[in-house]
Amino acid sequence: MTNKENSFEIRIVFDNRCKKDGFFTSFGFATLIYNEFSEKYVLFDTGGDSDVLIHNIKQFNINPSEIEKVVISHNHHDHAGGLNGIYKLNSNIEIYVPKSVESSYNRKFIKAKIFSVSDSMEIDQNIYSSGQIGKNIKEQALLLKSRNNEIIILVGCAHPGLENFIMKAQEVSKVIAVIGGFHGFQKYSYLEGIDFIGACHCTQHTGAIQKRFPAQFKQICVGNSFSF
Repeated sequence: MTNKENSFEIRIVFDNRCKKDGFFTSFGFATLIYNEFSEKYVLFDTGGDSDVLIHNIKQFNINPSEIEKVVISHNHHDHAGGLNGIYKLNSNIEIYVPKSVESSYNRKFIKAKIFSVSDSMEIDQNIYSSGQIGKNIKEQALLLKSRNNEIIILVGCAHPGLENFIMKAQEVSKVIAVIGGFHGFQKYSYLEGIDFIGACHCTQHTGAIQKRFPAQFKQICVGNSFSF
């Protein structure tokens, strides 16, 4: 049933830092989005282990076979390694990958519908890819646009620089949240004015970010669920 007040429910289903009781941790990152606009599930990244991913999804009382769309931020095992398990449950799934790695997914997931992402595109209602960004490692983020026209950013590792994804999102509207791995990000001025800072997974300077933004910093653990 659609919740007219919220736009998205974001569940942390894979991370390596902390967990709630009953959930598993492993190296990698994944979030499961319930889109209140379309009433569909979109999985952003898959962690590095299918068994852990599927267990954690089921802990939310969600059947993994209900997931119709998967977005892979970049082609590293800790973000794409769990995809095979989801594919086995639903081979007709839609998979959105950076254009630079499209061919390998076409070969491996032959029954799935593979979408090659180059530029910004709508993946589900009010859920957009940033388009692939970066030079050595091509990566995409997700931009979720709420009923209030505010943006929630989901990032995998932010290898091309988190600031580039933030600037891309700001072209669309005001950014109120950013969740995911920030890698070596230290350009903290780009986080000014963002209400929800969920640095996890591969973030190298978590302590410094938390110290600078104590009110905005949120601990991200497997089993957490956030509504926007």
